[in-house]
Amino acid sequence: MLDMALVLATFECPVSVILQNAGVFWASLPTMPDDSPFALSGKLKSLPLYDIDNVLIDEDSCHQRSVQVSHHFPGKLCNHDQILDCLNASDLVLEA
Repeated sequence: MLDMALVLATFECPVSVILQNAGVFWASLPTMPDDSPFALSGKLKSLPLYDIDNVLIDEDSCHQRSVQVSHHFPGKLCNHDQILDCLNASDLVLEA
């Protein structure tokens, strides 16, 4: 998903990332050294460099799964209506 978002942003497409359901676990991942093969931190840090500033995390999904969003994650908790507004304003929605 992150790779798709970065590629789209490279071609100056407006990109928003929405984490819902089990996807909210991505927002709780611990930070790992950037040179680790499992590290997402490099890609997450690069989202703002690609002008991907709209990263939404479904608050209800976090509560249902007892997920605490890492303070390193570049996103914000949102309610269902805010996520629907984002989806309705989108021309294209890709699921991953």
